[in-house]
Amino acid sequence: MPSFAHYQPAHRQRLQELLGMPQWRRLAECGTLDRLAADVTTPPAQPDLQKAASAYLIHVNGPAVRALIDEGVTDEDQLTEALGDWPAALAGGERFPIVFLGLAVTMDCSFSPRCVYCNQHWVAGELALADWKRIVAEAAEPAPPYVYITGGEPLILGSDIWGDDGLAAFATQLGCAVNINTNAELITPEVALQLTKIGLARLHISLDTPDPQLQDHLLGGAGRTDDVLAGVYNVQIARELLGVNHPQIHVNCVLTSENILQFPDLLRFLLEIRQVRPLGSQGSPEAGEFFMGEFAFHLIPVGGADNADLRPTAEQWKRFYSETWAQAEDIWHEYQLAADVPTAEQRPLTGSLGVAASPFLRVDHRMDLDEYCRHAARGEYWGGALSQRCLVAGCQAFILPDGSQHWCGGRAITRPAPLGNVREATIRETIRANISRLAECPNEFCTGCAGATCVINQVSQRELQDQIRQWLQQRQPSPNPQPPAE
Repeated sequence: MPSFAHYQPAHRQRLQELLGMPQWRRLAECGTLDRLAADVTTPPAQPDLQKAASAYLIHVNGPAVRALIDEGVTDEDQLTEALGDWPAALAGGERFPIVFLGLAVTMDCSFSPRCVYCNQHWVAGELALADWKRIVAEAAEPAPPYVYITGGEPLILGSDIWGDDGLAAFATQLGCAVNINTNAELITPEVALQLTKIGLARLHISLDTPDPQLQDHLLGGAGRTDDVLAGVYNVQIARELLGVNHPQIHVNCVLTSENILQFPDLLRFLLEIRQVRPLGSQGSPEAGEFFMGEFAFHLIPVGGADNADLRPTAEQWKRFYSETWAQAEDIWHEYQLAADVPTAEQRPLTGSLGVAASPFLRVDHRMDLDEYCRHAARGEYWGGALSQRCLVAGCQAFILPDGSQHWCGGRAITRPAPLGNVREATIRETIRANISRLAECPNEFCTGCAGATCVINQVSQRELQDQIRQWLQQRQPSPNPQPPAE
């Protein structure tokens, strides 16, 4: 019997009680646990999503840019533009990496009615499992991408997603770190064990408030909060039983006018149920090593024109960033103290649990907070953070259930004309055929971004600029040249 010693006492007792329920007892009695524990896959390492695009551009375009510097070109903007030139990078026919691969495997959902803020638009037709595997296999060479499986509700496809021969296991075996974005309702004990056994790297689940009644309302039905939490707890039990720390659980919190000021209470709840320290190699808590990855949260402003009535007001946004966030920071600081995190290892909320922290703090905006709040109240969250051009889309793809291919997840929601269809061409063929169109980005279809692409573009721009400055500095003559040796 696992001790759950690295959880807080109240949640430890909750998990122990759940482990005694009939579903878990049956799995233990029939030998399923022993069989799975002997065959657990370790998740592959995730590529550096923030720096992979710039690294590839520097690798491919670097020689030509250094030649320009040798010819006397010193204009940083001109050189940076040349270094980030995707058409030039793909001109040589090299098999370029796909760093991020988003797969919306279905538009169906187990929730009916759906979450009140759901803004998914239906597409007809669905690819077969063999098609999805072919897409992943193509993307996995020369370097495995981060595979993001979403929907609708992907787990509605059952063992085609979580089975030994399912999509997640197939991608993992090819070296891909795999994430599943799920409402968690369908994560039974059996599914939780299987997701852990096949080496799933991460689960994204949605929790917006600690208030069960409000959460049920946002999820579209009574009792759904309990269903979601049951799925989360099943994953925690499965990890404990199999002696591993995967899949990590991340939390998507959709900020609406109804829950935006409850964020500190949500954070407190998440800290009460999260894993405090990682399991060691023998399944025991590992003293002195703080587990930062569990329940990292992603604050997502409510999107979609149909959700205008759910948007926070400018005043609510201002209060969130001037008061509510400070309250959450205090809660996080107190938590680290209580967990005996050494002072030197303590982190601010932004950048630790806030891996995708908040819409305003996450990226650099060309506006102050007051102006941002006015834009946010109109549903314009990223206009002031968009880069002059997109540096990341050349090495990523997002595929919808009908096979249509888009540059990114944001555009898969706003739905401009697709770049192509994976039924008719490979991912890379479609990217090459459309790479000149990347110059059209950013445009009106980019403003619905959930934020990740904005972050990566800003990081990529800085990486390219830093590389240009380094090369220019290396080109400059030494201020104190040494006389030639006699």
